[in-house]
Amino acid sequence: MVERNISRRTVLKTTVAGGAAAAAGCLGGGDDREYVRPIDVDLDDVEPENEINMWNWFYDFRDWTVEEFSAEYGIESSSSTGYSSAAEWYSRLEAGNHAIDHVGSTGNYTVRSVENDFFEPLPVDQFEGWEALPDFLQDTMHDYAGKDGEVYAMPQSLLLYPTLTYNEDHFSSPPDSWGVLWDEEYAGDICMWDEAQYPCQIAALYTDQDPFDPDDLDEIQEVLEQQIDLNETLWDEYNHARGLFVNEDVVVGPLLDGQTYLARFEDEAPINYTIPEEGGLYQLDDMAIPTDCPNPRAATLLMDWVTQPDNLKNIFHESGYPPAIDHDDFEELYAEDLEEGTITEEEIEFFRWGELEDRLMFAEPLGDDLLQTYDQIWTEVKN
Repeated sequence: MVERNISRRTVLKTTVAGGAAAAAGCLGGGDDREYVRPIDVDLDDVEPENEINMWNWFYDFRDWTVEEFSAEYGIESSSSTGYSSAAEWYSRLEAGNHAIDHVGSTGNYTVRSVENDFFEPLPVDQFEGWEALPDFLQDTMHDYAGKDGEVYAMPQSLLLYPTLTYNEDHFSSPPDSWGVLWDEEYAGDICMWDEAQYPCQIAALYTDQDPFDPDDLDEIQEVLEQQIDLNETLWDEYNHARGLFVNEDVVVGPLLDGQTYLARFEDEAPINYTIPEEGGLYQLDDMAIPTDCPNPRAATLLMDWVTQPDNLKNIFHESGYPPAIDHDDFEELYAEDLEEGTITEEEIEFFRWGELEDRLMFAEPLGDDLLQTYDQIWTEVKN
């Protein structure tokens, strides 16, 4: 897989350096050539524009990507922009004239952007990163970021959202049920995520309901009212949540795998995660090309380049979240990092879902009605 990536990049680089000017059926563009939609770009026969503008919320990964990609393709003008909220770029797309070629997205923002035609369909069949995705992720992208048979985003990283995180010094084996959050033995040592959707979805799983289409909302509220007083605290900020576990203020509760990773490997806390038998959720951060991007050829080449496993693997070193590739490929992909000692076998194993994968379901964005209902339930529970 990696060997094929190198081959593709070498071919493209040679093409650009040699000045081949054939361009995906169009001539002219942002540099006086006619606009071409990314879905119509032929990656084996395209010359990029001399500019690229990338927005992504992972600063180091974004800056590294722009620098390496621009150097490889001889792009002289590049910029990279960060943001704390996806609303920052979404409002620019709504307003038009956004000047963004490539943007990091997630969840509802991706769904809304696809529904509102703010993203371009992608020629995913030409992307080596698409080819490297396991079948379940290809299916997820068609369902979540697809329309009319086309795919509008590529996955960037995978997140368990949330994990059931626990302190190994207090549990001889991983808790096998969300019911541990209702166990009075751990009263005062439990935390809960203070974002309505997640306690309600955990309660749905605990009561054997569909977290995306529950059939007994009264039961969800009833069990949350039973659980609320068992918590040491509620958290709404990731670093705060990780600190609760690192300082042993709590020993069990919902967290994210990235924060659990940081607690275990950077803070050296005896923390681990599991996915209960009732099931758990995973989510994606993804990347897309906004409609009317100023440099569609360069944007499409960048999407292919950055999602190749050999490049996408670098997201891990900044975010603590694994790239969206087949977990079975981790060891080969990080072979050089293992040799250099910048990653360990234990860290790679931490992100292998193994048999837990069968318990996971994609955290599809919820509709406004259910979100409002969950908000109402959680507000009443807290009061």
